Amino acid sequence: MLISAPGKLFIAGEWAILELGNPGIVASIDKRVYVELDKINNKKEKNKILLTFEEIGTKNIEARFEDNELKIFSKVKKETKEYMKFVKAAIEIALLYIREFKPFKIRTWGKGTSIKMGKNLIKIGFGSSAACTVATIASILKFHNHDIESEDAKERIYKLATIAHYIAQGKLGSGFDIASSCYGGIFAYYRFDPNWLNERIEINNGKIVVKEDLKKIVDKKWPYFKIERLPMLKDFQLLVGWTGEKASTSEMIKRINEWRAKSGEEEYKAFCSNVNSLVNNLIIAWKKEDKKKILELIRKNEEYLRELGKRADVNIETEKLRKLSEIANSLGGAGKLSGAGGGDCGIAITFSKEIARKIKNNWKRDNIVPLDVSISKDGFKKEY
Repeated sequence: MLISAPGKLFIAGEWAILELGNPGIVASIDKRVYVELDKINNKKEKNKILLTFEEIGTKNIEARFEDNELKIFSKVKKETKEYMKFVKAAIEIALLYIREFKPFKIRTWGKGTSIKMGKNLIKIGFGSSAACTVATIASILKFHNHDIESEDAKERIYKLATIAHYIAQGKLGSGFDIASSCYGGIFAYYRFDPNWLNERIEINNGKIVVKEDLKKIVDKKWPYFKIERLPMLKDFQLLVGWTGEKASTSEMIKRINEWRAKSGEEEYKAFCSNVNSLVNNLIIAWKKEDKKKILELIRKNEEYLRELGKRADVNIETEKLRKLSEIANSLGGAGKLSGAGGGDCGIAITFSKEIARKIKNNWKRDNIVPLDVSISKDGFKKEY
């Protein structure tokens, strides 16, 4: 059985989305992660799980699920442990949820989630860890005859994957990338209340501890969490440019939080208020298909992000990201960074194929790599 899940791009609302009640606009993209799951026939190995990660060339890592924890019995490098932490958390949460399981082997890989630079394969910020978390949980549930197709099932998998991903990355992030891998298309996303979740889930010596029955947690309405689907607009062109610079979301969050704690709380609140107002106006413009207003608001969002970086003395908008946006804007599109900033990818939006072509050509001249990306209307899905 093979399950795939799409990646993500942030359209608008970065940083402000971390504050409760503030929406962000998210697009699912066709850069998918694949998880293949099959049974292990040896009945004596009832707790056994075999893990293969194609992208790092690691095969048949032996593990067992014991005492609500996935215990690794093969020798693995430190880098491999770091790479597999999301799959490990996903397996643990999925098996805690279903309670009884059949031994299985699992294999993961991505398509279009990395780019080759010289001899190195570099991950692009398309949310591959979130996609892998979602696909892993969906495949385990499907393998054990659970529904994964209905809208209720999608929300259930979103919640399970959010718990796993949130824990694996140290209780950071909004979960928008998980939502992208679950729902597909373009939508407004409202973050769950992390304090509510923290009261129910914790980590103790590296082990996930669920303080309340996991089924009850998943079945409950999560405070503030909401998905509002947005229409696919006629002639909508979403362009993605890779700057060639690595970016660390967790490091960016850490530095912004340090600035807030030291002197920037009021300025940060003003920024979030401005972005919240902008995104709510953008949702209205999107529903009305007001293309001129959409472009205007996307450009304004980048201005707010630039100003946040200056005030916090954090390089949110790098020189390459600034150039990417300026090129798009000067040609009649709207450009901005996508995500936490600090490098990686930026986006441009236009409603003209000719303008899109010109933006890509000008990006190339400034050593910004246009990537072949399109919207994925589907979230996770069974391939076979």
